[in-house]
Amino acid sequence: MSEDLPHIDTVVDDLYSLAPAEFVSHRSAYVARFKKAGDKSGATRIGGLRKPTVVAWLVNTLARQDESALAELFDLGEQLERAQQRGDGHRLRELSTARSTSIRALTEQAISLGHDLGVTVGDNAAREIANTLNAAMADPEIRDRVRAGRTVTAETYSGFGPALLSLVPDPPDPPDDETEGVSDTADDAPEPDPEDSSEADQLREAEHDRLVAELDAAETAFDAARDAAETADSDTERAASERRSATKEVERLEAELDAARAEAKAARAAERTSVEQAESTAEALEAARARVAEARAALEAQS
Repeated sequence: MSEDLPHIDTVVDDLYSLAPAEFVSHRSAYVARFKKAGDKSGATRIGGLRKPTVVAWLVNTLARQDESALAELFDLGEQLERAQQRGDGHRLRELSTARSTSIRALTEQAISLGHDLGVTVGDNAAREIANTLNAAMADPEIRDRVRAGRTVTAETYSGFGPALLSLVPDPPDPPDDETEGVSDTADDAPEPDPEDSSEADQLREAEHDRLVAELDAAETAFDAARDAAETADSDTERAASERRSATKEVERLEAELDAARAEAKAARAAERTSVEQAESTAEALEAARARVAEARAALEAQS
């Protein structure tokens, strides 16, 4: 095996930094290079790398050009998770706003990078970029791919974050000595403690904030799923249109092929006729030459 072969990770980083239109040809060149050097395993690994979509390529480009901004986004994701676990509704609302602002800014940055590289980014692609960044905040595997600049396709996340426990605790059992002699009638019940009521109000407010945060997460997931469905429908329609166009092209090429075959058949028939005519003409010419020779011989004999 040649020692000048690049490391596989270097090859992967190089390929996923390329525009999608350049990916396949460079991948094939690397595969051929590794095969020639005798590294069949490396060639197989490289050959199995998937070509990224335009959206994935833009996310990869963003990851390579602004690592710090992505790091801040992922840090927001970790803070959101901790706030969910604590049931801190106020902090969740603050972080959700920061998340939306950050994703919007990064999406616009990716769109700008696309324009600089000659790629027009439509509304669907912009939503897919935002969905991918949002999914990377919630899913560690997606986050690792995005951070490494090795995203292959647009990503979505349909989860709702970590499970949250209710913030309202079960009431503690009263001590035995307090339960003795307590009347079952409402008149004998102790007056409610204002401090207990205040604490209950705080717990209800915290529970309300938690439910609002869960609703926000569910709505975000719903929006992402809806966008993914719209994108899938669009992709299906586009694929069907491409299939119809390809079918028409095949039919046109088949018609041209049939016409070419008919022309070739006619040309072969004409060639055979021409050959036969040439052979007949040659035979007639030879017979004429023989008669001329005989006539000359007879004339000379009379002289």
